[in-house]
Amino acid sequence: MSRLPRELETLARMLAYMLGRRPDEFGLVLEAGGWVQIKLLLQALHEEPGYTRARREDLERLAGLTSPPAIEITGERVRSLNPPAPELRREPEGPLPSSLYLAISPKIHNQVWEQGLKPPPGRDLILTRTPEIARRLGKRRANDPVTVTVAAQAAGRKGLDFQAYGEELFLTAAPVPREFLTLPGPPKEMPVSKAAAKPKTPPTPGTFVLDLPQMLSGKPEKGKRRDEAEWKKGARALRKKRGKKGE
Repeated sequence: MSRLPRELETLARMLAYMLGRRPDEFGLVLEAGGWVQIKLLLQALHEEPGYTRARREDLERLAGLTSPPAIEITGERVRSLNPPAPELRREPEGPLPSSLYLAISPKIHNQVWEQGLKPPPGRDLILTRTPEIARRLGKRRANDPVTVTVAAQAAGRKGLDFQAYGEELFLTAAPVPREFLTLPGPPKEMPVSKAAAKPKTPPTPGTFVLDLPQMLSGKPEKGKRRDEAEWKKGARALRKKRGKKGE
């Protein structure tokens, strides 16, 4: 590798580990040929101290300045060339963990609660060994993800197929039925009060609203008592003035 600026040199070492040795440690599952979406790679990079400002432009510089190239970029995907990406997908060695974990977006909480987990179209469900890693991955999709515990051994005994991916991840292309899941119940919707349900209708232009309760009570409004008293004083003064003129 030719001499690189210091920041690119450290980035090259990090990518060699992330994409060329242990993508599972960062929650990354490589596609065939070792490819991964640049967006997913940057999300993982931004979680690492010292790489919060990494951008696509940095990847392009690294690809152009190294000989032989350390990485290859095609469209929206990137892969490691030096070292080449490992093949980490394999059948589990020994029994499955009793529990595996996945953190979901609150947007699908109700759906998972009622129907179980379904893999995205054309992709696998990515399950983790620990809830901490699951929550870390879930935060890439939502600020407050919901952790789901999967009874992996019980599901495996029922015929659900899992594959190991590196040391930290397990994959399945099959839906996971609700009976094998443990998760908090979805939040209940707040009841809408009758007052809120019936917003006030503004009066039609050219009309006025009668205050029936005030009229039926026979009591003048506080603001009107003073006006009425002033009016009566004015009427008495006018009568006295007329009486003096008639004398």
